Amino acid sequence: MSIQYGLGPLIVIVLALLGVWLRARKIALVIALWVTMVLVVTAVATYSQVFHGDWQDILLLVVTVLATTSAWDSIWFLREHRGIRLERYYIWWALFWGALAAIVLAENLMVSWVAIEFSTLASGALVVEMGNRRALEAAWKYIVIASVGLALALIGIIFVYAGLRFQGLGWETLAYSNLSRHYHAIAPIVRGVATIFIVSGIGTKVGLVPFHTWLPDAHSEAPSPVSGLLSGALLGLCLVTIERFVAAVPQPPTALLSGPHLLVFYGVLSIAVGSLALLVQRDIKRLLAYSSIEQVGIMAIGFGLGTPLAELAAFLQLVFHAAIKSTLFYLSGHLSAVYHSKRLEKITDMAKTHPGLAVSWSLGILALAGIPPLGLGYSEWIMLHAMWETHQVWLIIVLSLALLVTFAALTYHLLSGLWGGLNFSQYSSNEDNKASGDSSSTAAFGEEMA
Repeated sequence: MSIQYGLGPLIVIVLALLGVWLRARKIALVIALWVTMVLVVTAVATYSQVFHGDWQDILLLVVTVLATTSAWDSIWFLREHRGIRLERYYIWWALFWGALAAIVLAENLMVSWVAIEFSTLASGALVVEMGNRRALEAAWKYIVIASVGLALALIGIIFVYAGLRFQGLGWETLAYSNLSRHYHAIAPIVRGVATIFIVSGIGTKVGLVPFHTWLPDAHSEAPSPVSGLLSGALLGLCLVTIERFVAAVPQPPTALLSGPHLLVFYGVLSIAVGSLALLVQRDIKRLLAYSSIEQVGIMAIGFGLGTPLAELAAFLQLVFHAAIKSTLFYLSGHLSAVYHSKRLEKITDMAKTHPGLAVSWSLGILALAGIPPLGLGYSEWIMLHAMWETHQVWLIIVLSLALLVTFAALTYHLLSGLWGGLNFSQYSSNEDNKASGDSSSTAAFGEEMA
């Protein structure tokens, strides 16, 4: 399987370079067909494991599905943005895809860290490809903040390695299986400090509050097919990496800043900030970015609670969010191109002017808002049930309020995009013209009387 996932991105790079040499304009279509072939092979190879609920194979399939949809959407996107150099775009895109697969396949904490760091460089380069000042600023902010966070995580990993250096296993010391067998040999204080550094450091790449400041900028300025991979795949995979470490190196339940406690704490902050920020967004892609912050917060709470039902809910949330959010980012890019703006107040009257996009956008936003039976409503209900089973009443209240605010905000933006704005402006314009006409008539009548 690892050979297959190394070969997939490698062939994309070769095809991109070959397309430049042959001046083939349809090379994007060839790349999309190749990625689709990889998806078919992956689906066949992992069918049995996915059917039996193997989480790693499910995530591999999710990554491949998103890579395939991103590859097909890239054809449309590159037609809308002729200034982007095709070969450079696909080289970085392929490296990003490879990094995502490596995060899933990694069985070693250090390998996971390297793959996550490499994903930062590849996706940051893709943000720069947009070729404007805002994109450059967003990429710089993303790379700096994420790298600082990952540097903290590296310090934590060094602490863990130092605690087990007596084994003399080299890099195998940091294998998840070895950590889960021998974590008790690490001094509790070292485990505690390492956990804070690793959860907070990798949590920066997840976009958990208060480490989220890079996320709205990077996701809103990246090419839409890349935003889909960033939000749909990378955030969830980094969170799964944290969960794997926390499970492999547990701390006593009495520890104040244990991994589960940190995940719940950051998760609560994220759903609060993410849901409230949705109310005041004016940019279509930033709206989706803040929604991602809220969604990863829900997942973090589920992994933090740690019960089988809560972890199932978090995993389902991850899968449903990947499908829904990637689709919405693709659509947001096309809506921005059609309306020549990312401002929500300018993307209006969709139902009349672009009914096809309006239907797709409506289904995606309603699914994101948690309307049953569109996926997230199901996983969020399971999450609330898991909280009820563990008597976390305060978490139920916080999550319920956040979901209510999210529903209200997303519904408002949806209705404004479908029917609002333009009609209201036309009505106001007609009223102004009518008033102006009445004033002119009155003035003319006065002149006649005079």
